[in-house]
Amino acid sequence: MLVCCLILANVSTALCKSPAPTVYLNSNNHTDQVKTNLNKYEGIWNNCEFDNPAKKWSNMAKKLGGKYAVIDLVVAQAQEKKLAYVPFPIRQDGYIYSYSKIDQAEPYLKKFDKDGVKVILSLQPNGANVSDLIDIILKRYGNHKSVIGINVDLEWKLTGTPYHVSNKERDIWLKKIQSYNPGFKLFLTYYKDHSYFPDDKKDIVILYDGQSSTQKELMEEYKELASHYKSVGIYTGYNSSTPPTASHDSIMTAAPNTKYILHVIDD
Repeated sequence: MLVCCLILANVSTALCKSPAPTVYLNSNNHTDQVKTNLNKYEGIWNNCEFDNPAKKWSNMAKKLGGKYAVIDLVVAQAQEKKLAYVPFPIRQDGYIYSYSKIDQAEPYLKKFDKDGVKVILSLQPNGANVSDLIDIILKRYGNHKSVIGINVDLEWKLTGTPYHVSNKERDIWLKKIQSYNPGFKLFLTYYKDHSYFPDDKKDIVILYDGQSSTQKELMEEYKELASHYKSVGIYTGYNSSTPPTASHDSIMTAAPNTKYILHVIDD
């Protein structure tokens, strides 16, 4: 499960914080995956964390992905009371709110633009309407050349049928996203099987984020999920898994159609 900072405390407490970044690599601590990562994006997941400088995040992603470096940046974070926090000033609109006095993400996106790092804007919608959230985020950040699409984390999707995406929702979201940029993709994340996801379609990418198991078991689950889709990706690096990170070879063996490998920052 991607989110470990849902806070059941005072909402005024800053939630977009996490420890200093640690990327868990494979058991031999190799960082040379980029040599065999042809035409596949590889990088890191940033859960709405703006304490470390953008340069550090950018360098971490580039170390892993080279010219195919990518950052999955959470810009709508699940919080208590079904709220979705956005890291810029906004008047509360239903379940979408912020306490930020400044736009925290904008300087980071400018840096990623400059460095040629690709960015997936991730949403943890909670009780918020996903289409409304897409509009709010892309009106603000859709102009950045680093942005390649929107990711909806189904673990925090409570609207419609919770944790599921129908073909109808898929088409509505994809149409809305591509109204901002025809080249944008729709990413969908969950750790469950394919029945939680819509049918395959051009410009959607299914991301698997299983954890708390052996890598052998996780690769079997990923293989089954990936068999239903043309373009897939995986989050790896949870210290609850054994070992924390799957090797590049095991990922590609399980799913040769893997297009994205995202390394999780974990304690």
